[in-house]
Amino acid sequence: MPKIIQSKKSTENTGRSVGSPTLFDALPEAIQSDLLRNAIRRSFTDGQSIWHRGDVADGFWVIQKGQVKAGRHSDTGEMQALFMVGPGDSIGELALLGEFPRTVDAEAVGELEMLWISDTVLSSAIAESPIVSNAFIKALSLQLQEAFNRLIGYRNIPAPKRLAHNLLALAEGKEAPVQLGIRQQELAELVGVSRMTIASTLAQLEELGLVTRHYRHLILTDPSTLRRWMKS
Repeated sequence: MPKIIQSKKSTENTGRSVGSPTLFDALPEAIQSDLLRNAIRRSFTDGQSIWHRGDVADGFWVIQKGQVKAGRHSDTGEMQALFMVGPGDSIGELALLGEFPRTVDAEAVGELEMLWISDTVLSSAIAESPIVSNAFIKALSLQLQEAFNRLIGYRNIPAPKRLAHNLLALAEGKEAPVQLGIRQQELAELVGVSRMTIASTLAQLEELGLVTRHYRHLILTDPSTLRRWMKS
């Protein structure tokens, strides 16, 4: 079995496991700039909690550097990740717009820098321009459609193909070979299987020449070949 390559060089966490745009990314650049002018910058360390399920939603975050994973902590304290987002994405708007408490837990992956936009700032932007509301509605529709597609598609897809789907999502828009700063435990959470299953599946993909395993990161040799294998 191929061994995991040890490397002291860390890979910056930048990928995202979702295909549809987040709400902030759907806004026109001019409105984005206006919102960011009133934002507050904050840094988080790897594994640090951003919020807990049930917290009051009084604003949302825009990611500048690093990743955020969102999911739910089990009774034993382990995180079951539902999705990951990266630079340029926003997180936390749904609970804010719906005026309900946070429905997921969120924590930092790697060194994280974000900008906080308060409820007051966003409410003013919505009141001043119908473009903001229209953009949010379109983005929400795309996110809902993607959620339905994944729910339906995942029912009959084996774990190796689900893993390939998530790897390709994280590599979207990057030139090959693609370095992904993601750990096997995080992949296990996204795919919904054990870490042992992820390790054996990655070994299988490595034997096929589709990935190379490194310490705390992976390299996708050729995403297009991995995509063809996933569809085979």
